[in-house]
Formats: sequence, structure tokens, C-alpha cells
Amino acid sequence: MVGVISKPDTHQKLEILSDDAKYDLACACGTNRDDTRRRGGDGRWIYPVTLPGGGKSVLFKTLISNVCTNDCKYCPLRHEQDIRRCSLSPEETVATFLDYYRQRKVFGLFLTSGVIGSPDATMDRLNITAGLLRRRHQFQGYIHLKIIPGASRAAIDEAVALASAVSLNIETPGAENLARLSSKKDYLRDIIDPIKHISQLTARGSRFEKVKQTTQFIVGPAGESDSEIVKYMWGLYDRLRLHRIYCPTMGVKPSPSGENFS
Repeated sequence: MVGVISKPDTHQKLEILSDDAKYDLACACGTNRDDTRRRGGDGRWIYPVTLPGGGKSVLFKTLISNVCTNDCKYCPLRHEQDIRRCSLSPEETVATFLDYYRQRKVFGLFLTSGVIGSPDATMDRLNITAGLLRRRHQFQGYIHLKIIPGASRAAIDEAVALASAVSLNIETPGAENLARLSSKKDYLRDIIDPIKHISQLTARGSRFEKVKQTTQFIVGPAGESDSEIVKYMWGLYDRLRLHRIYCPTMGVKPSPSGENFS
């Protein structure tokens, strides 16, 4: 049985979803208290970022839904887990973020999500939310959008056009490692090809060259070796020009060397 809260209000949903967003560590990997994820005064997670001029601010970070059809073994939100499930509408997300922003509590917005039905259905919700901010409310500030594995090029194109930064989590070095963790994701089709497409969209001299791309490995669950991760990181930085790669650790186990990144 999946635990469900009956008609939670926006505040209750944000308490759940902003807490569940902690599993994506973008902008939360500093070495001291001022640089790491922590709870704000209202109990929600805030995420410090360093501004281009060297100053500090924080992001409003939340899932739009913790409903997920995927079966990733490392993920506390995978579909068979018995957790409280809920979703925010684009209008709820926008109204809450703007309230924080107008009070100068946050610098920008980080939106991620579980997979609601299909990758493109989920991307539609993320893009609608960002589009409301950009077009209806004329928000010109920082928006980071998560790209859902398996999303179409059209959905990715729209996200890159709306965002200041995007990220699609690579999760593991290589298809064999990913197959140990998920039966639903195709490594090349759902992850590597979209990352390459984003790199092309944001290449130097392109219309979207200022949009940053990041990704995240989940270290440990697939039993990959450190050398495999380093090899893939080098390919991502050198050939695809990613801005930053995050590597949260979940217990490393040795494994044979995997395939080369290409």
C-alpha cells in the first residue's frame, strides 16, 4: 500500500516535497554550514549558492511531485516505497516561490520531480511552471530545471529556453551499472543522448550558451569502481563541457572496469 495524504494543503505538500528534494544534491555540497543544505526557520530546506559577484544567497528548492513510476533501487521515492505522495500544481509552486522571492528570502528556484506517468508529462509540468514565471510574471532571475531521463528533444528544448541551468542525472558510469539499479531506464537513449543534446544546445556561440548543465552520479549502489566514475567524469567535463558534476556517496563497493564514455 502507498501512503496518501487526503487533500493536503499547499503548506503540507511543500513540507513533504521540499524535504524529499534533498536527495538531489545540486547546490548542496559545500564543506561548512554556510555552504550546505539546511532547514530554514519554517522547516523547509534552503540551498545556498555563490553568486557571480562572489556573494551568497539561497534557492527555493522543491519537487513538484514525489509520485514516481521508476524503480531505481537507490531512490527512497521509487514507486514501490510506502511514503506520503503528493503533487504541487504549477500555480501553487509559482505563488509560493514568488512569496519567498518578494520577501527576499531566496535568490532563485530549483525544480525537480518524480516521474508522473511519463517523462514528457512530467517535463510538461516543469516547463509550464517555469513558463508561468517567465511569461506571466516576467521573472528574469535564476531557474534550475531538472531534465527527466527519457524526455523528448522538444521537451528538453523548451526547458533549456526557459532555464538558467538544467541537469539530467547520469546516476552511474555505464549501461551495465545502470541495469543493476533500474529495469526501466535505457542508458544511451534516456540519459546519454539527452545530455549530449543539451551540450549541443548550450555550446559556445549558441543561443543558449549561458545556460549551465550539471549532472549527478550516485556512488556505491551499482558497485562501480572509482576509476569508472573518474573516467566518465572526465568525458563529461572534457567532451561535453558540463559545468559541474555531483557525487553523493551511498557506500562504495569495488567492481570490474566498465565501458568507456563516448
